[in-house]
Amino acid sequence: VIAVVVIFATRLDMAPDGMEAMTTPVEVMPEGEPGIYHLKADLVMGGKWRLQVAAKVQGEAETVVGELILGVQP
Repeated sequence: VIAVVVIFATRLDMAPDGMEAMTTPVEVMPEGEPGIYHLKADLVMGGKWRLQVAAKVQGEAETVVGELILGVQP
């Protein structure tokens, strides 16, 4: 059974490279396969980017948060 997930907050910044103020918008794309979520962003420069996501998950009382560090080549 796939839980219902609502992504309500995203942030993509270059904090790992010491540039937290360097951000870019993140667009939550329509869900394709159940349980697979696509995000779209324009990564304007190479380096390390931090993606933060907050979501409400059916059956979970608290907000679920996650963070991923991405290495981007120019």
